[in-house]
Amino acid sequence: MTSERIDHSEGEIAEALGQRFGWTVREMRPIDQGWLNHKWKMNTDQGPLFVKCYHPDRYKLHSRPERRAAIERTLQLQDELSRSGAACPQVYRSDGPYLQETPSGLHYTVQEWTDGYTAQAGELNAAQMFGLGEEAGRMHRWLQSVPPLDKPAWKPDKAGYLAQWQRNWEQANQAGDEIVLEWLSRSRTVVESLDFSLFDSSREGWLHWDLWVDNIVLQEQGVAGIVDFDRMTMAYPEIDAARAVLSGSLRDGKLQTGTARAFLEGYHGQLQVQEGMLARAMYMLYLIESIWWLRTEVRLQSELRGVLGRFVEEMHWIEAHWNALPELLGAVWE
Repeated sequence: MTSERIDHSEGEIAEALGQRFGWTVREMRPIDQGWLNHKWKMNTDQGPLFVKCYHPDRYKLHSRPERRAAIERTLQLQDELSRSGAACPQVYRSDGPYLQETPSGLHYTVQEWTDGYTAQAGELNAAQMFGLGEEAGRMHRWLQSVPPLDKPAWKPDKAGYLAQWQRNWEQANQAGDEIVLEWLSRSRTVVESLDFSLFDSSREGWLHWDLWVDNIVLQEQGVAGIVDFDRMTMAYPEIDAARAVLSGSLRDGKLQTGTARAFLEGYHGQLQVQEGMLARAMYMLYLIESIWWLRTEVRLQSELRGVLGRFVEEMHWIEAHWNALPELLGAVWE
């Protein structure tokens, strides 16, 4: 199956919905969000649905059964979260797997439609951040009952970070990318200064892992739903808090402390916010995401995809406030 095959999938999926679920598709509207995957709002005789088709080149689900099993597991957890009362879409399965497949081999999922809108990064208001914190805390509390994996998908590891950093450095050096080499020089300096024993008190558990504005469906005074659970895994739930606060409250290079505090207040209503949690989580987020974003490939693509530039900006903000993060973020939650 070629990558172009997915461009002509609407009719096949619409037919499959009729055969599997008995729904008649009346209209399919593409949703232009996400990377490579195709998404639609499908209006049917039973109401609107969200349908996502997994890009074959990105996921390689036919040749990677472990990835298929992982997506099936996260879709099941999302569905169970929805049934528990969490603000996330129900996943439809019709007595079969949550991850559907057409006769030609397209993999897709069918979910409840969540009505609302998404905002630009840094533009969530206090009511929306409070609602997001409340829903994140409710999600994390429910996920505590899910059996753990044999080991977390990620742990803070200085040697592991530096090994990945070295690969990014070599790539940038080979490309003669002086801008990224300067980025990487800064990132190594701050990580070398970090005391990794800081993370000893962090609780392991399941988390969404991608709690950023594109995956938060809003109402004017709250949150309609959290979507896109594809990356859900087991690591450290507090990483979700750092990603949400950075995504929702960093605007024009400044952290909006009022909306950041609103998130923590909402979260605290569901789960206790430990002292120093947010600063610690920001450090963890940097250890994960600076490896992703501070790369020559990303710098070149960021000129075409503004979202990548936003992620780079966030990494630079953490660097610029590295030593002050405990005091700065501690003042948000006193």
